Amino acid sequence: MGKRLERKMLRLLAGGEPVALGTRRTSFNGIARLAFLAEQFGYEYADLRTEKRSFTLHLEPDLRPRARELAAENRRRYPRAAEGGQLPVPDAGTIALFRARMMSDLKRRGSLLETLAYIGVAFTISAVGFGFELGDDRAAAFTIAGVLVAAEAAAITALVLWGRRAHRRAAALLEAAGFTRVPDESGRLRHVPPGDEQRPAGHGNPFAGGGSR
Repeated sequence: MGKRLERKMLRLLAGGEPVALGTRRTSFNGIARLAFLAEQFGYEYADLRTEKRSFTLHLEPDLRPRARELAAENRRRYPRAAEGGQLPVPDAGTIALFRARMMSDLKRRGSLLETLAYIGVAFTISAVGFGFELGDDRAAAFTIAGVLVAAEAAAITALVLWGRRAHRRAAALLEAAGFTRVPDESGRLRHVPPGDEQRPAGHGNPFAGGGSR
């Protein structure tokens, strides 16, 4: 799946238009690798969204001269990249930064509430199912319902605490690398690489103009 998705993405990048690449099976590291490869061929990471239990990676053409030069060089070095040939190899630090940016971008109230809603629905369905199976045994039904509610509360609490720690670690890593938090067109704070804070619309700024996000 990972290699096929990489080849699919590289073929889409050849069109020169903004790309929204959806995936359900690729790992978080796999998505970070996709963003790295896009950067090697004239694009830049713009956003990562969760939509219907899948990820959608948004990429924008990078119009800066140095990005154009890097893309031209890599097209010469890796002429069969989109057909399964050799690809640039990222280092662990680069992948870690992409992961941190994506983790930061996924820190949205809507995404958290959606996840908690799925957990609540799952536990509710389980409780109703047990209730039907037990029939008239109300004491047992109430006991099991109480256990399920407690388990739901514990799961939600663990999820929230894990998310907060992960987001704090991601923000610390990005700030240590010189990334700056700036608002996008909707006012959402985003981490941008050093030197990208003031790029205007139409000059490779993935946060300007709305577009695919």
